[in-house]
Amino acid sequence: MEIQPIETRYAGHRFRSRLEARWAVFFDRVGIAWEYEPEGYLVGPNRKPYLPDFWLPEQGVWVEVKGAEELLDVELVVHAALPSGGLPRAPKPHTISEYEVRLLILGSLGRGVQRVRSRKTGQWTGFVQPVHSALAFRKGGLVQSFAVFRNETLRVAHPFAVIADDNPEINWAGQGREWGNLVRGETVFVDPDDYDLKVANAYKAAIGARFEHGRSGD
Repeated sequence: MEIQPIETRYAGHRFRSRLEARWAVFFDRVGIAWEYEPEGYLVGPNRKPYLPDFWLPEQGVWVEVKGAEELLDVELVVHAALPSGGLPRAPKPHTISEYEVRLLILGSLGRGVQRVRSRKTGQWTGFVQPVHSALAFRKGGLVQSFAVFRNETLRVAHPFAVIADDNPEINWAGQGREWGNLVRGETVFVDPDDYDLKVANAYKAAIGARFEHGRSGD
């Protein structure tokens, strides 16, 4: 049975899904400025309409929110992420290893930030937090990278899997092997020294936000 998205009000906006509203709560709590569905664009060789869910002006990154991989139009977001024929480029783009981070794909918030206990000693050894996907571009290549939130900003790991080039040609053969699962839903280990209480509380607030019966999400 297909689960229908629930329109949700928060911060003066009517979000198309409760997951989008939860990510807005997260951005507010972690201190990241956001704009919801600021403008639609025609992207790709066929000029297909695309309306990004969020624009993060201080990060210089577009955001797509999807609750599951099967709901994601991969071809559409890949064409949107390519600078040629895709979404507008930021005046000061977010970069990693000379790659321009073009589009962040956010799925479920999962369980947020959780403590990890050693199976051998029973002691706390660190934390895990959700990891997300970022599409980044450099010299004709679009790649998938790991992305996490830390210290009121977006941290993106070194690019690792080629998805497409600026022709635009998508590397469909590499899906599920070299790249895949753009919505993710995985976690990454965080050393205790890198633990970010603000990010942990932001995930907690977003997961626990109550929008029922006219509530605003507070």
